[in-house]
Amino acid sequence: MCDERLKTNSEDFDVLSWYEELSSGYDELYGEEQRRKFLWVVKEASSVSYVRSGNPVILDLGCGTGSLAGFLLDGFSSKGSPYYVGLDLSPSMCFLSRGRISDAELLGDVVAGDIFRPPFRERVADAVFSITALTCGSFVEGVVQIIENLVKEGGLLFYTILCSDLSKIPRGGLEVCEATTYLSEREVLCVVKSVPTLVSKVSFDGLESREG
Repeated sequence: MCDERLKTNSEDFDVLSWYEELSSGYDELYGEEQRRKFLWVVKEASSVSYVRSGNPVILDLGCGTGSLAGFLLDGFSSKGSPYYVGLDLSPSMCFLSRGRISDAELLGDVVAGDIFRPPFRERVADAVFSITALTCGSFVEGVVQIIENLVKEGGLLFYTILCSDLSKIPRGGLEVCEATTYLSEREVLCVVKSVPTLVSKVSFDGLESREG
């Protein structure tokens, strides 16, 4: 599975078309592997008392078929009435994710969009998750900064980075982590238990960051 996803590092690889084609069989191919990751993530997240008030907003970036939603909402139900928002580049994945949320009568929504330019305002979420969505390309540091800026100050951030050689992950991809866990030889989980104040903005048009 990781070998297939790591193809997305290629500049000429059509990520959207690949996931559109993959969507109907995604859970059959990768469902069990993803569930094992989600159980680990939710176990780690549930031990953190980060929500200052009830009804937390949870973002799931690169949500795929939405299989993480049930784990998250069950795990955070004791903190109020959590609201789940999934984001995925593939409209077909979003369709499947919406169906899963509706069938389970969960509170939430799913939108189609790009993790490089997420359609959300800064500091909108109490917790942000991005599991098996990022690879170790040259843009990973900027994407991590964008994701971090979506979390409220003091909130929770969980993301993983896929890389055929984890030693080649750019330093900035992991420097915000308070803890890291190796989920496999090719995937590392980063945990930020208390996101700091907003420090900068990133523009992928100019491939530069600027101070906020």
